[in-house]
Amino acid sequence: MKAAQSAARAINPERFPLYLYKSILRLHYGLPSQARLMGDTYVKDEFRRHINAKPEFVKPFITEWTNYCVMLSKQLSSAGIRKGNIGKDLNSEKMEQLSNEHIQQLVELRVEADRHMGRDDFFQNLQTVTEGREKPI
Repeated sequence: MKAAQSAARAINPERFPLYLYKSILRLHYGLPSQARLMGDTYVKDEFRRHINAKPEFVKPFITEWTNYCVMLSKQLSSAGIRKGNIGKDLNSEKMEQLSNEHIQQLVELRVEADRHMGRDDFFQNLQTVTEGREKPI
């Protein structure tokens, strides 16, 4: 009976965001140091900003961060060593759902990530793509 009560207390839905937050930060130990620093800062900022979020924003927030946690745990070994590439690209369906503000935030995040990792190819590719678009009349 005690085990069941302990399990019931451990699976407290109100504390799940905290468990998720801690799990993500633990997983970040397996990332390269620059990526870990940037990732930790981003995660902390996002979770702080959503502490008092409206209920309609909480479910998608928790769902997406849970997906991130699962994906990252699959890409890292038990010793925290990278297995191939980290992360994945957003599919076009999810991109369509994003507001302009969220797209701007993603671009800024990508530029910052590339800068921390010593790459500038994303920004150059972005300029090439935007230069190739038709200009409004």
